Amino acid sequence: MLFQFTHPLWLLALVPALGWVLWVAWFSDTSLTRWKRNTTLAIRILLVLLVVAALAGLQRREPVDSMNVFFLLDRSDSIPSPQQEAGLRYVNEAVRQKELRDKAGVLVFAADAALETTASSMLDLQRINAVISAERTDIAAAIRLGTAAFPEEGQKRLVLVSDGNENVGDAMGSLLAARPLGVTLDVLPRGVERAGDASVEKVTVPSRLKKGQAFEPKVFIEASQNQNGVLRIYRNDQLLGEQKVVLTPGKNLFSFSQQLDDSGFYRYDAQLEVGGDSLPQNNRGTAFTGVRGEPRVLLVSSNPSQDAPLLAALRSARLQVTSVDVRAMPTSLAELQSYEGIFLSNVAAGDFSSGMLRTIESLVRDFGVGLVCIGGDQAFTAGGYRGTPLEAVLPVGMELDSKKVLPKGAVAMVMHGMEFANGNQVARDCALGVLEALNAQDEMGVVLWDGVVRWLFELAPVGDKEEAGKQIAGMNQGDLPSFQEVMERAHASLAKSTANLKHMIVFSDGDPGPPTDALMQEIRDARITVTSVLISGHAGPDTMMAIAAKGNGRFYDVRSPDELPQIFLKEAAVILKSAIFEDPFQPKLAAASELIRGIPPAEYPTLRGYVSTSPKARAETPLVSDKGDPILAHWQYGLGRSVAFTSDAQAKWSGAWLSWDRYQQFWSQIAQWSLRRLDNAEFNTEVNIDKGEGLITLEAVDEQGNYRNFLNLQAVVVSPKGERQTVRLEQNGAGRYQARFATREVGAYVLNVMEMKDGKVRASQVLGASVNFSPEFAAPSPNLNLLHRLAEAGGGKVLDPANPQDVPFRLNREKTFQAHDLWEWLLKLAVVLFTFDVGLRRVDLDPEDVAKFANRWRRRLFFWKPSVPEGKPEESLSALLARRDQVRSQQPAPTADPALFRPAQPVVETPIPASATVGSTPAASPEAPSPASAAQPTPTSTTSRLLEAKRRAQKKPD
Repeated sequence: MLFQFTHPLWLLALVPALGWVLWVAWFSDTSLTRWKRNTTLAIRILLVLLVVAALAGLQRREPVDSMNVFFLLDRSDSIPSPQQEAGLRYVNEAVRQKELRDKAGVLVFAADAALETTASSMLDLQRINAVISAERTDIAAAIRLGTAAFPEEGQKRLVLVSDGNENVGDAMGSLLAARPLGVTLDVLPRGVERAGDASVEKVTVPSRLKKGQAFEPKVFIEASQNQNGVLRIYRNDQLLGEQKVVLTPGKNLFSFSQQLDDSGFYRYDAQLEVGGDSLPQNNRGTAFTGVRGEPRVLLVSSNPSQDAPLLAALRSARLQVTSVDVRAMPTSLAELQSYEGIFLSNVAAGDFSSGMLRTIESLVRDFGVGLVCIGGDQAFTAGGYRGTPLEAVLPVGMELDSKKVLPKGAVAMVMHGMEFANGNQVARDCALGVLEALNAQDEMGVVLWDGVVRWLFELAPVGDKEEAGKQIAGMNQGDLPSFQEVMERAHASLAKSTANLKHMIVFSDGDPGPPTDALMQEIRDARITVTSVLISGHAGPDTMMAIAAKGNGRFYDVRSPDELPQIFLKEAAVILKSAIFEDPFQPKLAAASELIRGIPPAEYPTLRGYVSTSPKARAETPLVSDKGDPILAHWQYGLGRSVAFTSDAQAKWSGAWLSWDRYQQFWSQIAQWSLRRLDNAEFNTEVNIDKGEGLITLEAVDEQGNYRNFLNLQAVVVSPKGERQTVRLEQNGAGRYQARFATREVGAYVLNVMEMKDGKVRASQVLGASVNFSPEFAAPSPNLNLLHRLAEAGGGKVLDPANPQDVPFRLNREKTFQAHDLWEWLLKLAVVLFTFDVGLRRVDLDPEDVAKFANRWRRRLFFWKPSVPEGKPEESLSALLARRDQVRSQQPAPTADPALFRPAQPVVETPIPASATVGSTPAASPEAPSPASAAQPTPTSTTSRLLEAKRRAQKKPD
């Protein structure tokens, strides 16, 4: 068929439309002549056909003989690297055998899909540039993306190069959705058989325990053959023991006895070691359990020895307190949430990774853990808290009031062009990070080399940061030969600055020449500190280390972009020391609070310093400084509480407080107020993870053993990367509730299951679950069954690379058709015909007039002239006169009427009076109308004349 309709149901409107046209033609237009009536009827029928065809989507089908092939390459962890490279070679070999009119494209997929190359007639793929996560296999996403990427013309074919071990999505569903679009699917199996593979399938422990309760952790191991191995058990990273095990094909179960006497949150790890196992990634399993008991508090300090008085005060409140250095702080959410409260004493934001900062925020917001932040010269505004999750949790802000007169800081950044991929963007991100951390009154400048040494923008107050941020974003520095000139320029500007703190940061890959010792001495004499940041250095760190050492600064060797946020915060904190006030003052009582209940206002000892901050709107601020700045503030944040004390708890600023008899009362009341307040829910809850999805199963029973129905239950799930999702548990049985959540990352997932009532949390239960290894390592062999079913459902076949006939561009080639829409042309023609129809009906045209009009325009357009008889003009005139006489002779002669000139009445002669003078005109006397005049008809009216004209027109022949 050369034509087709995309909406054939509109053709049903053709019959009633044509009937309406015929009915109108039959009962109207009676005044039109026959030829007009027939012509307009034909035009209207054609109009109806055109409009209905346009609505039905009439298309012209043009035959196309071309093939479009998209190769879907599996890049997940279950495909060995040699087989991934073999897939690239297969694509290039197949493309070399295609015809010129055919097109080929490449799409890579694993946990997600990415388009490597679009469909083109020329393809030579040497390496894969697309970056995707390899921890999952989502064949469905690859099929959807490949279907959407096909050109409109030509046959469409997908070639799936995979092991078929799908663990995310539904490949069969996506393929069935693509088939109506003309897409076919061929399959090229990949993957290996992992002989001798043994894996730890899961580890199970009770989710909640009581002190001293005996239980048995269970380890399930899957083996493919008879094997011997060693099983090791760890609790919170401490080895409990190891045991030799004998494995049989299938599932193997091992258990051991345990008893926990201390409260807390515990993690059990099982590690299996088997000789000859080619896949060690799946030989580990993890499970979590919690023991209820006395509240536990974690004290994190930058110098634990100086926080001994604070530690003693907290323990006097009968709290189990664990004190650690900030570098030894636990990093997992599962372990941290076992504490009811966390104290941070004089800790900078740069001491934590960005993931750890998000974990602290989640602990307070999602799990109700209390947070108490104590100041010092490395905390709050001076510690780079601004813009971090710590600032969001705390009741004080780091954006200071512009009316406050604070010492200024100044920083000059020396930027060097990086010679590695995306290096300049890394440097731009560094500069933007420092800019965002500074206050408005601080000064900042950027000096670089791009052929000449120049300022990107000179050292000046930061202000609103917008203009400086735009200039940094467009910065494109070059590979400078030496540090000497750029550092001289930065030193000269900093030396002129009136800032109290002056700092220089040098970003480089380490290959420029070093500055002279004389310049470094001048920099030190001007009280300027210098920090050097070596980013992916390829010339050795000696030059950069020497710059930092001679400049009394710090040296950073950055190997990963994940380290950059901490560098921003630490270096900005050098300038932000200007937010510290070190004048002695006595705290003032600003408002009553539960935290300071029972302490008289006049008894607060003198403090010798604090960090300037600003109070938040919803926060309570019981104590303030002599300048009105917050000293003690607290508020509710999510499910938890947080407290900020902007002075320190050490001898530097709080020396007088250490001997204060209410020192222990002050800190114990703060600790008790901040501790987690959520009641423990008595639920029987299990969390299972399978095929990239977690399943929460909960049973709610009251003390009498009756099922609790219609509860409002929800769970907050925090992933290993700190990402948060909230799911609602739906009831699916008597006292039974379930919910599912995505688990796309490997690691520990921490859940807080909460019972909600009247919009508040009534009780909660904290659980843990773990994705022990990527599902890519769960299957010991390719899923050939799925691959064969996909090929069958996709109208393709399972390809054999050794068969020269199995070339995707040659198999089952079919001529396809490219459809071209005609509705626009149909509607244009309908508009023209409609105009012609209206004109034909409304304009009365005589055929003779039409002929004359046509002749006139024909003469004008083609210079046509009528033929003239040959001969002289005199002869032509004689012929015309002869013809005139002939016509006159044939006409009858007129008959003379004797009464024609006779008067209507007799003339009566009237004598002229004698008085009349000669030349005068006698007055005309009125005469009566004559009988002849009276007999003449009266003139007709306008209507009569129009009717007579109409009768004459109807008598004319058609």
